[in-house]
Amino acid sequence: MERTGKKMKEMNAANVSEMMNYVADQMIGKKDLLCEIDGKTGDGDHGMGIERGFTAVKKFLAEEQPQTIREIFGGLGMAMMNSMGGASGVIFSAIFLGILKQPEQEKLDAELLRGMCESGLKRIKSAGGADEGDKTMIDALAPTVRAMEESEEREIEELLKTAWKVAAEGAENTKNYTAKFGRAKFLGERSLGYEDAGAVSVSIIFQSMYEYTRSLQGGKQ
Repeated sequence: MERTGKKMKEMNAANVSEMMNYVADQMIGKKDLLCEIDGKTGDGDHGMGIERGFTAVKKFLAEEQPQTIREIFGGLGMAMMNSMGGASGVIFSAIFLGILKQPEQEKLDAELLRGMCESGLKRIKSAGGADEGDKTMIDALAPTVRAMEESEEREIEELLKTAWKVAAEGAENTKNYTAKFGRAKFLGERSLGYEDAGAVSVSIIFQSMYEYTRSLQGGKQ
């Protein structure tokens, strides 16, 4: 890792693998919460899909022990796609499969992280057809990608902190939207007042990534 004072500008592959293991643990631990949120407007099974996907992430990291940034994110993205199935697998894996559109690098820096998330968002929009205001995970991811692009921050921890805060705000804002996709779309205005579970998942992913990087700097997770 390259540091400037107490700040971190790069993460090596070993730390990125550890970070994604931590993210997987946090997501698996939120299964019941995500099912509860999803149950307000949908089938109530979002947390189970997330659990399957991130259990597969942990299995991939442990068994394959990827050695490069591309192998880590590309491999765990495929593990999620193959284990979650359906639209959720395609959509959530795309966040990380965005790495495949980026140049190969030995370390993860702020620019590579921005590029991965931007390409991931484009992949999701192309696959699902949803846009902001449709009460989906895009309501958390799209403003986050914009905030990351607009930020000149080079420190990974600070960039992820921004990403988490914006994603959490985006998830909260889904309470104000009527659903346009999934089972929730049949509720119409009755879907108002409830968060979208996918958007909440996005915010937890960025929160967990931030918590891990903060722990490397001596902060508490």
